[in-house]
Amino acid sequence: MAREISSTFYGTSSVHITDGVTSIFVDAFLTRPSFARLVLGRLRSDEAAVDWALHKGGVDKLDAIFVSHSHHDHILDAPAVAERFGARLYGSRSSLNFGKGEGLADELMEQIAGGDSVEIGDFTVRIIEAPHSPGNISPGTIDGELASPCHTLSFKDGGCFVFHFSHPAGNILVLPSANFVPGFLRGLRADVVYLGVGALGRQSAEFQRAYWAETVGELRPRLVIPVHWDHFGRPLSKSLKPIPYPADNVRATRNVLREAARGSGIALHFPQAFDTNTVAAPS
Repeated sequence: MAREISSTFYGTSSVHITDGVTSIFVDAFLTRPSFARLVLGRLRSDEAAVDWALHKGGVDKLDAIFVSHSHHDHILDAPAVAERFGARLYGSRSSLNFGKGEGLADELMEQIAGGDSVEIGDFTVRIIEAPHSPGNISPGTIDGELASPCHTLSFKDGGCFVFHFSHPAGNILVLPSANFVPGFLRGLRADVVYLGVGALGRQSAEFQRAYWAETVGELRPRLVIPVHWDHFGRPLSKSLKPIPYPADNVRATRNVLREAARGSGIALHFPQAFDTNTVAAPS
């Protein structure tokens, strides 16, 4: 039985988790088209960008992809990556409708919902439903097959998930969107939390305090890694930079999180792409 798990950040909310035997991605968004293309063009997965990122991160096998929701910055590359490795794509009906449109085989897709649990190797993946962060620009569902290239606003969120990975070596939680339902993580623990912070800096102090309390305060991790703070129109081959103001206020987010972490005695790390963290079972 593997006694160590590692998690690697790929920008936005994409995280690769492995125990050396089982290999799982959350979202696997790697193409990262420019903001100009988001507004003026049509989007599709970029094979060269995907190849580069997977090679850089050392991903040579994959068992599963869990898609948190169906906006382009979460799902655009998921069908292509799943097909490449023969991995199973887990997501909402909207996510599966994009997978179908991209030609992903039915046997490589499985619909999930809040409250489900999926066993993959030594991992148990618990699926938790939670709202999208405030300011959702493309709400709704993808009600039929959607194929690329297509416009950014064709990617409706389709409902949002949080993923809790439990393993004999420890627990990791990936929360892609900065929002919550009171009590939605009650009773769970995590060693490491990948905490979605998109748009958090533009919310009220009351919202920010409640979000920290309902996530980090409940989970009591040793390490919080903020995600979805980076400018996801920049390629992963360049250093990550914050989403520009006024689209978000990442400086305010950093200040809020630093103060909260200091008061809680919890380590906080704003990652660069391909930063890896390790959780090991006690010897």
